[in-house]
Amino acid sequence: MQKEVKVVKRGNPSVRIYRKKKPWEFIPFKSNIGYKTNSGKRFGNFSSRFSVKEVEDILIAWVGLSFAFAVVLYPVYGSAFIFYFMASLIVLGIAFILHELMHKFVAQSYGYQAQFRMFPFFLVLAVIMALLIGFVFALPGATIFEPNPSEPYTDPKGFTERYGKISLAGPLIDIVAGFVFLGLFLVIYSLVGVPSSIGLLTSFGYLVTGLGTFISFYLAAFNMLPLGSVSFIGLDGYKVWRWNKVYWVLFFIIPVVMTVMIYLGYIPVLNVIGL
Repeated sequence: MQKEVKVVKRGNPSVRIYRKKKPWEFIPFKSNIGYKTNSGKRFGNFSSRFSVKEVEDILIAWVGLSFAFAVVLYPVYGSAFIFYFMASLIVLGIAFILHELMHKFVAQSYGYQAQFRMFPFFLVLAVIMALLIGFVFALPGATIFEPNPSEPYTDPKGFTERYGKISLAGPLIDIVAGFVFLGLFLVIYSLVGVPSSIGLLTSFGYLVTGLGTFISFYLAAFNMLPLGSVSFIGLDGYKVWRWNKVYWVLFFIIPVVMTVMIYLGYIPVLNVIGL
């Protein structure tokens, strides 16, 4: 049975129309942040952009996801595990946190209230899968924004476009970070050569830039998978696909090709750092 939805007519909030929900329509999920108009679309200070709860969630998700990636890279009981964990913290501090902040800031530029929320179940699942099968299910949380409840119905095309741009912002910054990490890796390689003949600090630089290259492209490829539904929050790729399929194809192919080429050794960043 189709669900009845309430539509508030634009320009006259007192007019409410009840009709059947169409199968293709997206009903915004509810969160605990609350919709609030922001006509100026500017946030002047830190407290207006972030809440204590949001900062706590970001920090927990960052550390948990970093631990999961470190476990895949090196046995947790090994003496050098802390070395890989520190490298993962640096990489995820850029690839993961910037990803979520880009979602947040683009959503705020449209006047939406937007905050990151951790998903405890999926964060624990990521750690367990990393320990058991060596795969990171990278969905420790999401940036949630609260649109005007009438917006998807009174302006469905505009809302789909805004939602698609908000979703694309995260994977796009990961792709940029991947190429930046790759460029830094190549600079180190051209200056100092083979990792076995260098010191600890430069080896750590190799590890951070090499991992940064692979993890950034991996996160972009994972998040651009077109998985989701009208009743589930979905990955970024699902919302980009609904908005513009050309952009989805372009920004899905780039990280997938880069991830596969790195994994297979055609771009030998993992081979050079011994992984």
